[in-house]
Amino acid sequence: MHRTQIQLEERQYRYLSARTGKTGKSLSAQIREMIEEQMQARPDPNDPLWDMVGMEEGDDAPVAREHDKYLYGEPR
Repeated sequence: MHRTQIQLEERQYRYLSARTGKTGKSLSAQIREMIEEQMQARPDPNDPLWDMVGMEEGDDAPVAREHDKYLYGEPR
């Protein structure tokens, strides 16, 4: 495990402190858990949807407005 120091905004510190009282876990343990949750929530890089990222640029194409049509085709 690596030791590190961070600075929190007052509201972040108050939030973690309040959770400490409720969960009985240290601030460090809570921060580690939150980081782990974010790491687990990352999308699968092998998902074929990622092939679409960056395909279109801002030329006013309807891709953003009509994304369901481009992803799933015309409704049946």
